[in-house]
Amino acid sequence: MALLKLLNRLFHGPPWLTFVFMGVAAGSFALCSFNLLSLFQANFNLIATYGAMAAFDGGVLQFIQLTAWGYLALGCYVIFEGCLDGLLRRIHRARPPQEGETAADRRSLRTES
Repeated sequence: MALLKLLNRLFHGPPWLTFVFMGVAAGSFALCSFNLLSLFQANFNLIATYGAMAAFDGGVLQFIQLTAWGYLALGCYVIFEGCLDGLLRRIHRARPPQEGETAADRRSLRTES
């Protein structure tokens, strides 16, 4: 529950804090996912070419490490999207109601043209 309280404060706390963490999460996502696909391809080609010898010499460990980096990048992306959603909800609630808008329309974030 402490993690939920932290995420709630992060996503719905002060806007400046949400914006700062959104930038940190975007930068972390970029660093974690940089060149990740080509490293996966190189690791796969190494294991496909040399088989068990490459796997026992560290190919499997490298695959596990690359997978961990991928999940870390995914976590950073989820935090970025949560911060973005929190900021957009604030903006949506702060705008003045338009003519003919119902309360249900006000709660929805969907915009239709």
